[in-house]
Amino acid sequence: MTYRSWIGGVIWLVAYVALIAAVIVSLVDARNHTLSQMDTPQAQAEWETWRQAVRDQPESAPVKRRVPKSSEPPLVVLLRDYFGVCLAAAVMFSSLLFGVISFMVRGVLRSEEKRSEEKP
Repeated sequence: MTYRSWIGGVIWLVAYVALIAAVIVSLVDARNHTLSQMDTPQAQAEWETWRQAVRDQPESAPVKRRVPKSSEPPLVVLLRDYFGVCLAAAVMFSSLLFGVISFMVRGVLRSEEKRSEEKP
């Protein structure tokens, strides 16, 4: 392993760790902000008002909406009860995307190195 490839590996590792840290911090911050805004009596009253509006919709409406069964807004339930699943999915998909992009960028950089070596 050459010094140049070792440094390149360290750079990719630092970029990956920075990406995952940004994803985790962003998701935790979004969760805290959302729960502080939507887990209030006022937000609960707005949700109940919306559910009542769905119950009161006319039968002749072109699209019949179902009344949500949950007594809480779906976003509150998602970010409170299923946050671990959301975090795992965000990390998994971010890792997959980073892997694909890094694979393509490394391929482009290697092909440029080979082209520069072939030219006299």
